[in-house]
Amino acid sequence: MVGLAGVLAFTGTAQACVCVAEPLDERVDRADAAVIGRVVGETTRELNGARQKLLTFEVDQSVKGDVEETLVIRSPSGSDCDLETTKNAATGLLLTRAPDGGWLGTTCSLVTAGELVALGGEPRGGVIKVVLGILILAIVLSWALRRRARGVRPNLPGAPEP
Repeated sequence: MVGLAGVLAFTGTAQACVCVAEPLDERVDRADAAVIGRVVGETTRELNGARQKLLTFEVDQSVKGDVEETLVIRSPSGSDCDLETTKNAATGLLLTRAPDGGWLGTTCSLVTAGELVALGGEPRGGVIKVVLGILILAIVLSWALRRRARGVRPNLPGAPEP
């Protein structure tokens, strides 16, 4: 009993970043912006006595929100909730807009880029694909109609005679 009291007396408080476990679509709904891109720069500064990390993030694709091509994201520094990413690696982030208009992120903001694209990323090149499809269809139809108007059939070996 005394040993247990000693253990309890000398244990400190556990500190960890607690992220809410909820489906990704709900997390995206709560976020002000959902982006895919990569961290290209990082600096640390103090703001109101607290250390902050400033991450320069180049956006490759915006899944939610109207964002610029380059964002500066503020994150805690020296805490369990630091936003830790690999530089120049594809990263998905769910961001919150600060009252001053800046972007905020923590370790809970991280998602895989693939999950974010699968959830709601707008497909790239959709208009081009439709235009090319219509163009190919028009070429095939014009070729078939011209052949039919001429009455020309290919002379294939083993094919029945007209």
